[in-house]
Amino acid sequence: MPNPNQFLGRATVRWNGNVIETNSGASLDIGGVGRDTIITGTRVGFAEKTMPAILSCETSLEPDMSLDELRNIDDATVQFECDTGQTYVIRNAFLTDTPVVKDGAGGNVTLNFSGPPAEEIE
Repeated sequence: MPNPNQFLGRATVRWNGNVIETNSGASLDIGGVGRDTIITGTRVGFAEKTMPAILSCETSLEPDMSLDELRNIDDATVQFECDTGQTYVIRNAFLTDTPVVKDGAGGNVTLNFSGPPAEEIE
């Protein structure tokens, strides 16, 4: 059981069970119902729409890492596991952009996943 005084410090990202060793700063937008503001006359209301889950992270290029394999991620199960105990899963996830690698400082590779709204699992 996590410490009640602990706050999120580190997340683990997995796709189809494979751990992606992420650099600090991974983020998750769980998606779900989004609302657009609607103004008509003097009334203010909203219209709902489905928003996708978006998981963004950076990893460092390692000798056995295949950018081609990462580029082709589709219909994957992607998990965002918090060190505070929560786990969110995006089913049928896909990589939205081709991986971008930068030289120096570990060869950072940016990965952006999307899919249906994330579910919190126990």
